Amino acid sequence: MKIFYLSLICILFGLTGCAFLDKAKVNPYDGMTEVELYNEGSAFLGNADIPQAIIMFEMLEARYPFSTYAQQSILDLAYAYYDFGQKDDAIAECDRFIDLYPNHQRIDYAYYLRALSNLEKEQPFFQEFLGQDVSKYDVTRLKKAYNDFLLISNRFKGSKYANDAENRLVFLRNSMANHEVYIAKYYLKRGAFIASSERAKYMLETYPGAPASKDALIVLVESYNKLGSRNLALETAKVLAANFSNYSYILSMKIAS
Repeated sequence: MKIFYLSLICILFGLTGCAFLDKAKVNPYDGMTEVELYNEGSAFLGNADIPQAIIMFEMLEARYPFSTYAQQSILDLAYAYYDFGQKDDAIAECDRFIDLYPNHQRIDYAYYLRALSNLEKEQPFFQEFLGQDVSKYDVTRLKKAYNDFLLISNRFKGSKYANDAENRLVFLRNSMANHEVYIAKYYLKRGAFIASSERAKYMLETYPGAPASKDALIVLVESYNKLGSRNLALETAKVLAANFSNYSYILSMKIAS
């Protein structure tokens, strides 16, 4: 019986000791200034430890909401996600920054990083390496990137990202125009001549002057011919021949190059 009581006392003492130790545990980040918390989070990012960096930055935002360092931590985290290939997370952080700080002095960077993330998101495997045409894939993300680059070009003309945004706009515009022609050709091949003509017209109206205009006009002539719309085919063929000197037309509306 004495042994039993002795064992019980030891157990109770052990539990009490553990509880005391738990209470004695100290949060190493208590008392840290916003600068110290930010530097700690940045150090974790530098070591590619995003989960721990998130903990630090969340602590920073909770203790010092809307502070300069809390704002910067969102951009830092967005870039880290982008750099590590987590484009959806990068876009989410950019969205959060834009919503919270629409007049921030670095808002142009948030739009730019979001545009880059959309541009590079879900790229087909080996696309760049093999030189595959991006226009053959879903261009929803390209349109989102285009809108952000356009906003930078129009709203932040003095931004250091403005020139790059304008250059990317040309690429994206041509890619989206190519996408419309790609779909128009698909419809033409499948015998959906109304759909192919409408898609070709949409491309010409939406992206006038794009390099893909030549192919769009050719699709349009062929579609009108298949539909028996002789006058429309002739007028379109005239436009094609007038703008591209290596093309001519004959009364049957067959295109010769």
